Amino acid sequence: MTTPIMDTTANTTDENGKRNPDAIRGVMLTSISNDSIVNAKEVLNRKAYILEVIMMVAILALAIILSRALTRPFNRVTQAINAVKEGFSDETISVPDYVETVHIVDAFNQLLKRMKALDDSRQEFVANVSHELKTPMTSIKVLSDSLLAQENVPAELYREFMEDIASEIDRENQIITDLLALVKMDKKVQDLNIVSLNINDLTELILKRLRPIARKKDVEVVFESVRPVVAEVDEVKMTLIMTNLVENAIKYNKDHGWVKVILDADHQYFTFEVSDSGIGIPEEALAHICERFYRVDKSHSREIGGTGLGLAITKSAVLMHKGSLTVTSTEGQGSCFLVKIPLTYIAS
Repeated sequence: MTTPIMDTTANTTDENGKRNPDAIRGVMLTSISNDSIVNAKEVLNRKAYILEVIMMVAILALAIILSRALTRPFNRVTQAINAVKEGFSDETISVPDYVETVHIVDAFNQLLKRMKALDDSRQEFVANVSHELKTPMTSIKVLSDSLLAQENVPAELYREFMEDIASEIDRENQIITDLLALVKMDKKVQDLNIVSLNINDLTELILKRLRPIARKKDVEVVFESVRPVVAEVDEVKMTLIMTNLVENAIKYNKDHGWVKVILDADHQYFTFEVSDSGIGIPEEALAHICERFYRVDKSHSREIGGTGLGLAITKSAVLMHKGSLTVTSTEGQGSCFLVKIPLTYIAS
């Protein structure tokens, strides 16, 4: 470092003749070694590097510890889901640590509940199918054994037993036919043969076929068409829907009763309503009447006939048309089935 030495007492002039009261008489040169500064800087650099390494290790360790602590609830969720998947448990799970885990667990529990309901329904369906198919076979076995156990069976008795056997065979055949129809409708790839159809004409044709059955029970069938209806539907399945509903209304009616069919439409949907003066449906049974093999009154249903699959098939056919089926009923006073189907079919 250089420092000028000033003479403040001298009066001198510069080259231009101006007076310069402060004249420089000399320069003082000051120097000092910077080795200590360099050494101190190197020491600080080493310490800073060591500190950075320590901080990085500490941050990494803290991140690992925090990540394990934060993901522990999710690991519990995963373990619980794996336990359900492997079949070790079917209980609902609860991990209320975070809002996220609560949402995930709630969604999983809803899915598990749905799966359990489907599994219970499947087991019940298999049991019902086994029972329904076994009953006619048991009757046939009893009737045939009775014939074999007797000698010199009269022709009249033989004919009577054979008629009963034929009736049981027809009943079993009907059950199998309905089961096959239901299985086909359960397939997601089931195709519909959609055509533009006059629903009024179809209804008239169906009622014409069913009125002889109604006359046997002295049941009056009335058709009320509010307006002409043309819709895009599958004719076979639409016939099945209407036939099942009207036939049930006739079969489960009272003597000298009535069945009223109302056809109406708006700009989007058409409605097919079947009401009757029949025996009605208990309130606790309304939620189950479309289940497979469900019967409100098993003894009465067996006398009337049927497989217990008609309404299940009907509901499947309605859903295939993107429609809805609703039921209202008062026990002892009658029922009302309302089908609502879009006028224009919308493919999935």
